[in-house]
Amino acid sequence: MKKRRPAKSNKIKNIIIIVLAAVIVIETIGIAVMGIMNKLSDSEKEHSGIELNISLEGATGEVTSAVSSLIEGFSENGIRPEDITGLIRKTVYSDLLVNTIMSLSYPLLFQVLTNLEMMDFATNIDLYPTGPLYAQKIQGTPYTCCDKDGIRKPLTEVLNNVGSDWTYMDTVVTWTDSDGVNKTTTLWNTIKWGVTDKESFYKVMADMSAGLRGVLEICIQSKSRVVNINVVDFLLKTDALPINMDAATIYNSSPKSGYETCLIHLFNTLGLKDGEYPAPAEVCSYSDLGDIWKAILEPVLFAVDKTAADPVTGLTSMLINFAYAIESGSLCNNMRSLKMDGDFHELATAVMGFEDGEIYNLGNSLIEIIGEMGIDISGSFNNLLDGLLKTISKSEYAVMPDMDMDRLFSCATLSTLPNGSTYYTADSQKTIDFLIEYIVNEKIIESVIALTPLSGTSEAATIVSAIGQSKDSLTVIVKTLVGLVLQKLNEINT
Repeated sequence: MKKRRPAKSNKIKNIIIIVLAAVIVIETIGIAVMGIMNKLSDSEKEHSGIELNISLEGATGEVTSAVSSLIEGFSENGIRPEDITGLIRKTVYSDLLVNTIMSLSYPLLFQVLTNLEMMDFATNIDLYPTGPLYAQKIQGTPYTCCDKDGIRKPLTEVLNNVGSDWTYMDTVVTWTDSDGVNKTTTLWNTIKWGVTDKESFYKVMADMSAGLRGVLEICIQSKSRVVNINVVDFLLKTDALPINMDAATIYNSSPKSGYETCLIHLFNTLGLKDGEYPAPAEVCSYSDLGDIWKAILEPVLFAVDKTAADPVTGLTSMLINFAYAIESGSLCNNMRSLKMDGDFHELATAVMGFEDGEIYNLGNSLIEIIGEMGIDISGSFNNLLDGLLKTISKSEYAVMPDMDMDRLFSCATLSTLPNGSTYYTADSQKTIDFLIEYIVNEKIIESVIALTPLSGTSEAATIVSAIGQSKDSLTVIVKTLVGLVLQKLNEINT
């Protein structure tokens, strides 16, 4: 891995690309939105020495209201697939999602470039990591934001006040919305982008990510950037002599674009096939950032539609394909295609300390970040299940029973897609039967009870023992109940 200073090797792993962790995380849209809400709604979060003071308090009312309406509608009329997909789209096409991505992106971009001592080269690769630099990119736009004094101002004015300290935006203020309701939240959540629909959302996403263009184009599209510097200015801190040179070329050395290698693989895991997402050549030709975001997000929403239309087959196939991606290592291997490499002029190598090779790797960064959250996607699927249980139970000793992966994969038919990706089509009934037998397990019940007030009591021990003794009967009962639920789902979708 390429580094400017050996002491900074660990921080390089949290590079610019973490800025766009959402590019991958958002691929699984429910995790993208709800996961960020759950993880960042506390007053403070720390990651790799970078403190995130992002509060979503006061920003989730629209989502909460939509969920409440959905639940009320279910109690009266039954839930429909379009209700679910409509709620997801309302959550995605929102100021809330834009603000969440921005609040993660720019502070991390600034921190990482500072750690690498590459701030002087940032704009050469289309990265604008400070408030004033980003403000220059969106001059003339109508977006507004509250300032520390609680007064709403043009977003560019607030960004200029941010300067090089993004913690400015962590300031909590109370402001009054257009309905006269007082809201208390961070400055991040007071930004008004004016998202009302799909079209306005992608226009806003293009403007919001204008300072991150280099990351998207190099890592996703495999485009390149040339770093041209004034040598005299760099060495002597004076621009009296305009002696410029191409100090470096920043590019992605992966054989195929990050979109083709990583994102299409993820789309396939979600059950999409060729023709249900943009072709790689098309995406790599885009110059509009909104089109890039659309290529990332719209296939996911289409996958949601497909799953809602046939939830049983869709979800069981998705589970098996995800498990296979973990077990085979293909998920992590493909994620590592999202990276930045550098070829450096010998003067840059001699004077600045750079060497040719990989600079940043998005995939490795994301794998480590997810691992730090207690979810190991770089090992086995059973390890991932253990991590999930530990995260939920907050107990480092929590362990799930091992799932028989060979038996799980035997519940589906393996085929090869035209692009070379493998895909499992689940026999939904076999898969459900397998999962029921797995779930009706005294060890799992014991882990669940450990999360309740019954934990450690004699009653808990009695329940676990009874389940162990009557496992076969419970399995029959659960299979019968699940069969009734599936029958109801089929009625809803016909």
